[in-house]
Amino acid sequence: MTDTVTDKPTRLQKYSAPALEKGLDILELLSVQRGRALSHADIAAGIGRSKNEIFRMMVVLEERGYIERGEGDLFQLSAKTNNLASSVSSETQLRTIAQPILSRLSEETGLTNHLWMLMDGAMRVALSNGSAGSYSLKLNEGEKSPLFLSSAGACFLSALGTSAERLNLLRDFGEFVPEAEFAPFEADIDACAQSGVCAKPSPQMPTITEISTPVRVGVAEDVIGAVTIPTISAMQQDNEIARVTSKLLEAVGALNMRLSLLAPAGLRP
Repeated sequence: MTDTVTDKPTRLQKYSAPALEKGLDILELLSVQRGRALSHADIAAGIGRSKNEIFRMMVVLEERGYIERGEGDLFQLSAKTNNLASSVSSETQLRTIAQPILSRLSEETGLTNHLWMLMDGAMRVALSNGSAGSYSLKLNEGEKSPLFLSSAGACFLSALGTSAERLNLLRDFGEFVPEAEFAPFEADIDACAQSGVCAKPSPQMPTITEISTPVRVGVAEDVIGAVTIPTISAMQQDNEIARVTSKLLEAVGALNMRLSLLAPAGLRP
């Protein structure tokens, strides 16, 4: 007798609701526009779908009064839902846009990921996605970490071109680092600027290696966030690190492209 082994479906696969996901993606995209109307093609590109995929959902949302069509067949949220976009901070906008992408990244890798932002005088976790894998290294949203010596910190500092600018940013966040101690870390920053990714042991837990990549508005040089996947060093293999890094770069690349559409909504730092 032969046992048949099947992969256990992920939570996302088990409870998938494609039509609902499309509708929510459309509403979330329009909610961060601050009154900017988008074409059918803009909306499709913004949520990573084809025009045919979202046609029926657009019709339903328009008929139910959640979106309205204006001059030139441009769409925006109607008065029924425009409160969704009022008084929304750039941090909230980025979390809203990043959530489905980073949740899918967690499902695909089986690993936790964190979105870091510079806010309230520190580098903090703005969004945290736990994993369904055998172990989880999830941090609570709002927790902070030093920029100095962290892979996420290297991502933020990689947007600055000189040592003086980088040291000034550290000082702005209460981290006073002597130039002699900063030099080895600057090599990691420069490597991140070149490759778009940085992998380093966690400053708090050296047994944890953190793989991070910068979040940008499109291909802009400014860094508005960093996404990190923490891994247990003892469980690492070269091919696994390469796989995780590839998935991370793919997901953040998609996030950056989506953000480029939303630059007029005030997402540039």
